[in-house]
Amino acid sequence: MKTNQIIIIVALAIVIIGAMVCDIVRRRKYKPSEQLRELKQPLSLEYATQDNTVDTYTNIDKLIPQLLRDIYHAKEYVLFQFFKFENDSLGLVVREELINKAQEGVPIYVIYDAFPGAIVDHSFFREMQLYGVEVHRYNPIFPLPSAYSNNRNHRKIVVIDGKIGYMGGMNIAQRYLTGVHGGDWRDTHLRITGTACQDLQQVFLDDWRKLSSAADIDLPTLYLGKADTTSVSPTQPAKGAQPTQSAIQIIASDPEDSQSPILHAMIQMVEAAQQYIYIQSPYFLPPKELQYALCQAAKRGVDVRLMIPKRGDRSIFISYASRSYLKPLLAAGVKVYFHTFGFIHAKAWVADEKIATVGSSNIDFRSFTQSSEVNAFVYDTLFAQQMRQIFEQDMRHCDLIPQDWWQHRSFKERILQLLVKPFAHFM
Repeated sequence: MKTNQIIIIVALAIVIIGAMVCDIVRRRKYKPSEQLRELKQPLSLEYATQDNTVDTYTNIDKLIPQLLRDIYHAKEYVLFQFFKFENDSLGLVVREELINKAQEGVPIYVIYDAFPGAIVDHSFFREMQLYGVEVHRYNPIFPLPSAYSNNRNHRKIVVIDGKIGYMGGMNIAQRYLTGVHGGDWRDTHLRITGTACQDLQQVFLDDWRKLSSAADIDLPTLYLGKADTTSVSPTQPAKGAQPTQSAIQIIASDPEDSQSPILHAMIQMVEAAQQYIYIQSPYFLPPKELQYALCQAAKRGVDVRLMIPKRGDRSIFISYASRSYLKPLLAAGVKVYFHTFGFIHAKAWVADEKIATVGSSNIDFRSFTQSSEVNAFVYDTLFAQQMRQIFEQDMRHCDLIPQDWWQHRSFKERILQLLVKPFAHFM
């Protein structure tokens, strides 16, 4: 190897190492706000806000029109954060509405994760910036890697004027409308009005503070306190029903946490369940403590049901990895359902018609250790009943796995599970 080549390689190594060190120093300087620390408490009604209304969406074709209407009526600001924001037909429609509001003088702040955003033409976001939208990538991976490149922001948050909030599992991408595998893309997302929007807002603001290229957001003082929801009209209830207020605890988790607060809250839900707990997740790569809690709940007579996709959205390997964790659950009496129509991407839990959670967190090691996530834990009987009904409706598109399925797996299934399980922490 020539001397010039060695010098170039050494110089590049120094630049990369220097960039990583600078990134480490910058992140260590970042301290989560006191308000964000309050959103990492154990599961308890004590930490919930009480004056909220919740609308549930199970398909993006119903969510997007309402979201666009709410953005259209924004008066003060829009905070807009998605793991994926793609430049397809759906992304263009949403981008146009954000640009229109920015041209009206309404401040618009956008965060998208740099990893899935790497496949999106940068002109898609540059055009937004040209029209006054503040757009920033979260944790860029190019041109230089970071010591934290594997830490992604998986949250999906929208807050409008501090009064209306959106969160859940849906991203902005056309395939959410068109579906996959010959069926629907099934997901769950929430529209929230009430003080819980302030908690969602705080999660966004702390993420914004992590962005070295972003200036501080100067929101109106009014909207940094308790939300004024007097002018907000929630979706009309069914005929004869009365609008109800829900207690909501917003819980956020980050890679910097010693243990995921969301995982801890989920385990609390399982341990507290007395009658049933129904769970939907696109992936099932559970930590040992969650797997143990589910098995113990089933053994003490709780009706534990788990719904996961039969086919993965990314590759076949994630499905085999998920199924490799089913043996102890089936042995304990957990009912496992394979969703067969399209793909179920919902991250939704419900227990005892008392509490339910919807959010961005999957049941996998990435969500619990490597990604920033946010979930809403809703203490409301009517909401829990609705979530149970949604689960039962989805069962029509599922195969219930026999308790002896593990013993009768095909040779191919056994080999692939054996091969992919060691890599579960990286999926």
